Amino acid sequence: MKPRERVLRALNIQEPDRVPADLGGMNTGIEADAYEDLKRHLGISGPTMVSARAHAVPAEEVLQRFNIDTRYVYPYRLKQWNSEAISNSSTDEWGVKWARPESSYYFDIVHSPLSDASLADLERYAFPTRDDYDWQPDLEEKARFLYEETDYAVVANALDVGLFERTWFIRGFEQFMVDLVLDQEFAGALLEKVLESKLDALDYYLGKVGKYIHVIMLGDDLAMQDGPLFSLDLYRRLIKPRQKEINDLVRSKTDAKIFFHCCGSAYPFIEDFLEIGVDILNPVQVSAANMDTANLKRQFGSQIVFWGGGCDTQHVLQFGSPADVDREVKQRINDLAPGGGFVFNQVHCIQPDVPPENICAMYDAMKKYGVYPRG
Repeated sequence: MKPRERVLRALNIQEPDRVPADLGGMNTGIEADAYEDLKRHLGISGPTMVSARAHAVPAEEVLQRFNIDTRYVYPYRLKQWNSEAISNSSTDEWGVKWARPESSYYFDIVHSPLSDASLADLERYAFPTRDDYDWQPDLEEKARFLYEETDYAVVANALDVGLFERTWFIRGFEQFMVDLVLDQEFAGALLEKVLESKLDALDYYLGKVGKYIHVIMLGDDLAMQDGPLFSLDLYRRLIKPRQKEINDLVRSKTDAKIFFHCCGSAYPFIEDFLEIGVDILNPVQVSAANMDTANLKRQFGSQIVFWGGGCDTQHVLQFGSPADVDREVKQRINDLAPGGGFVFNQVHCIQPDVPPENICAMYDAMKKYGVYPRG
């Protein structure tokens, strides 16, 4: 079976010849430091390209080694990984300033431009438009090539973080959480401004690639390890209707399946996600509350595709042995694969200190256990 057919059968909740495998997206990829270690382990040379800060773009040789069935359309201009350059502070299109401490692998927000803003300030602030982004040159041509000249499933990589996340990025997390409770007029107005900006960029992106893709990555981190960040009532009044507007735009521009990323204990939101048109849930954070893979499959396996959950990244992939990884992958495949509706990927991105031996063990186990018909 060709990779594209394999993925499409899984997305239609049907059993292909084996579980399809993914690597390379903003929420399903590998961090550059881990990727550099993996290349050395595999004896692969050449520069490491990144799609956003430190998210590596895997080389074709790596994708072939792990039998990856997806290929990505990256919206923004790729950059060559340079650990020194990447450690510098930067300001994004929204005016949010980021910096990476010397002791960290990750960037922190050091300035949120609307932290002290009033309603009147929102009208004066220059929210980004489609013209403010550093789009990938020949974006449409690259998408067309993947669609017409390869047999892989084509995935449109995420444009940005989610609506809620982007809003608190520019307001500050603590202040926006206060707004959601004590100043819902301001919170709604800010969400609306962010929504308008995101819809403008998404409209441009899908205008270029929409007819060539099979999956579009969206998402919003709404949960913690043990449950939602806020009440479901608040989510349903202020955030969910605006997420639906995003999904409605997607439906008007492409036939691609909607992939929705929500870290943590996403379980309480799944029925809401289904109501607003989500087809695929990611990352299936198996170590979070109420995210037992067997139970998720029983409850929702006929309604939603699980993309991720193939190996726990908080404990097993990072700190376990290759044998531990093998057992974990076997369990998750046994839970999520029956009947189709499962695309294999670890839980979120592979972190910088994950041993390359464990990465190889994970994909080797996927190949070993992920066959249909299920035994």
